[in-house]
Amino acid sequence: MKKFEFANIVCEVSVTENYKMFSEVTCEYERDTVAYAVERFFCHSSRFRRECTLESWQIRTAKGRERTHKFSYLIPSVLLELPGNWTRLTGEINAAGVKVWKVELLLEHPCFQKAIPRKIG
Repeated sequence: MKKFEFANIVCEVSVTENYKMFSEVTCEYERDTVAYAVERFFCHSSRFRRECTLESWQIRTAKGRERTHKFSYLIPSVLLELPGNWTRLTGEINAAGVKVWKVELLLEHPCFQKAIPRKIG
């Protein structure tokens, strides 16, 4: 777990211990190395740091029941220093911060992947 700050608001980013990891490419990194790369990316990316911190703060200060916001980000793998061409991160933003549940290392962008034909009938 890492903490990051934007405009004097502190937020934390963490990858769950039993996160799911899928890879279409050969990945020789250990699971904790991939988790570290994801946490480091959130801490060093100004756009994600700003938006996630402000959204977490809004959830924290909102009245009523506990809210969460689920997300799925598709990011070029080179920005996370991971193998493959694209990385899909899935998780949630809550009052504590960002929690990542699933990391997928993709060979090509999902819009270019061939659809699997379904058998009808």
